[in-house]
Amino acid sequence: MNRNTLHVLAWLLCLALMLAPASPAFAAEQIPIRAVSGEEAELPAAPETPEAEAGPRDSLLDNAAITELVQDFLQKKNIPADRVGIGYCYTATGEEWFHNPDTWFYPGSMYKVPLMMLLSERIREGKVGKDTQIGGLNLDTVFEYILVNSNNDYAHMVRKFLIDGQGGDEIWREQAKQYARLDSYDERYLLYCYFSPRYMTQVLETLCQDPDRFPGVTEKLLKAEPAHYFRLSSEMNAMDIAQKYGSYLDQEGSNWNHTAGIIYTEHPFILTVMTKNVGGYESVIGELAVLFKDYTLGLDKTYDAWRQEQEAKEAERLEAEQAAQQAEQAAQPQQPGATARPAQAVTRPGQPETQLQTPTADRAARGQRAGIIVLSFLLAAAIIGGIGAVIIVKERERRRYASYRRRFEEEMRQEALAKERAARAQSQQPAEARTPQPGTPGAQTVRRPEQPVRPGTPQTNIQQPRPSVPQGKPLSGAPRSSAPQPQRQTPSFDRKLWDKDEEDE
Repeated sequence: MNRNTLHVLAWLLCLALMLAPASPAFAAEQIPIRAVSGEEAELPAAPETPEAEAGPRDSLLDNAAITELVQDFLQKKNIPADRVGIGYCYTATGEEWFHNPDTWFYPGSMYKVPLMMLLSERIREGKVGKDTQIGGLNLDTVFEYILVNSNNDYAHMVRKFLIDGQGGDEIWREQAKQYARLDSYDERYLLYCYFSPRYMTQVLETLCQDPDRFPGVTEKLLKAEPAHYFRLSSEMNAMDIAQKYGSYLDQEGSNWNHTAGIIYTEHPFILTVMTKNVGGYESVIGELAVLFKDYTLGLDKTYDAWRQEQEAKEAERLEAEQAAQQAEQAAQPQQPGATARPAQAVTRPGQPETQLQTPTADRAARGQRAGIIVLSFLLAAAIIGGIGAVIIVKERERRRYASYRRRFEEEMRQEALAKERAARAQSQQPAEARTPQPGTPGAQTVRRPEQPVRPGTPQTNIQQPRPSVPQGKPLSGAPRSSAPQPQRQTPSFDRKLWDKDEEDE
């Protein structure tokens, strides 16, 4: 068996062990898969639980009513529905409503909100000193220029400051994903900084829920555009609004105009309005802000009563669950000498609900964990064993190769020594034996005596042969032999011969 066959067998062993059938612990786990396009793939139905049987909790938002309000508004303004994207969040309950939520728009200067949230968070964490200057200005002035005046030059400086020479703008946009809860992003988000109504609304939700995490951002947005966009109507001037607009006309002639902000009613609401090629966009944005302001004020009036109703329903549901659990435990037969287990704790209103597990479920979970641990050890052992087998095969090949090469070099050395001895013995023969014979290289040519010329006979130019002169300087003592001297040659090792011998074996 040659070395190539051993290599193939070793790698096949590793592959077979790594592709061994998974344990039941892994087979029992199901991981949801998200489609690349952003739409959720079909997932297996969730198992029935007491919460699922009780049905979802009532929502304070009337989604159908909001949809009807927006559709009527767009029809009156003669605006195509696909040119507008809207996001709304009532922060008291955290409920959201969207129109074209996953349509991606070029945001214009709206991108400066998550950009400055990143910088503000680094300042709070101490990663950026408060006395740091950007473009020769202190940080407070930089925040004023960018969020209030929407200055593009200093926004570009902040982008370079956050990137710190590590790449392009996709770096800070990747970091800004933490402020939203999207399952997937359009590729234009990283490449060209496109935003969707859902993304921008959730970014402002993060800012509204924890403003201390982003010092300086909300304060500056409250000063932006005091008489425009969401503040265009006099009805909106009586409340605080932290807003940021975005406007851009691209090379293809598309006109992008948007506004997003936090409107501080009794229970603040978040509104995002994004438009593309909509005429009179600022009045459209301002009137939509009034529409959602009126709807939110109606929610504020009913919120307290709705919350009390929900708490009462929650208490009734928990009591019913507790009663059903006690009845189930009472119906189970008790073994002689066994003591009844205390009832499991039940969550109260306002406390987070925990999932209660039965002993059977506990044993199944422990079995799954044990199976995962065993399978992990088996895979690790298989991989280590395969690597060890390959190392052993390689070491055996190296030793055989070294042995063969030593034997080959020794044979070549002995052959060279034999040739050298033969040449030395030939050079030590007597001079008579080494005298060159006529006709051989180095022999002397005998000169004949000149013949007398008879009178009256024309003389001819008779060319006498000249003795040949041996080439080279003769050695002292004895004439130099013209016989070729043997030269010692260093043999070269041919790897192909060894490979052929290995295959023959």
